Amino acid sequence: MTTTDPDPHTRRTPPSTVDESAQSAMAPEASERTSRPTTPIVQGLALLDKDPRYDRRTGHAALSVDVCFLDGTKTTAKLELDPGRVLLLSIQLERAIALGEAARKAASQ
Repeated sequence: MTTTDPDPHTRRTPPSTVDESAQSAMAPEASERTSRPTTPIVQGLALLDKDPRYDRRTGHAALSVDVCFLDGTKTTAKLELDPGRVLLLSIQLERAIALGEAARKAASQ
C-alpha cells in the first residue's frame, strides 16, 4: 500500500550531494556529541547565605544559589533578576511572610 503525503513540510530532503571527504572532518565532533552523557536534571535551587549584589547601572540584583541536581551533585550559580523580577520577588516574599505570621498566630490561639 502506498500513501501520498500532500503536506510538503513532512517530506524528507534527499541525501546531501556534498563531497564525503568534506564531511569526514566533522564526523568525530558529531560522534562526541552523541556519546556525551545527558545533561543532569535540576532538582531545585537553594539560596546561599550571602547578601544579594545590586548593579546600580542596570538595576539588576544577583542572588547566589546552589543548583541541586537529581544525581546528588551541586554547583554554585548566580541568579540574576531584572528590576521587575526584583519587585515581584519582594511582593511574593512579603506575602509569604504575612501568611507565615497568620499561621503562627492561628496556631497559638
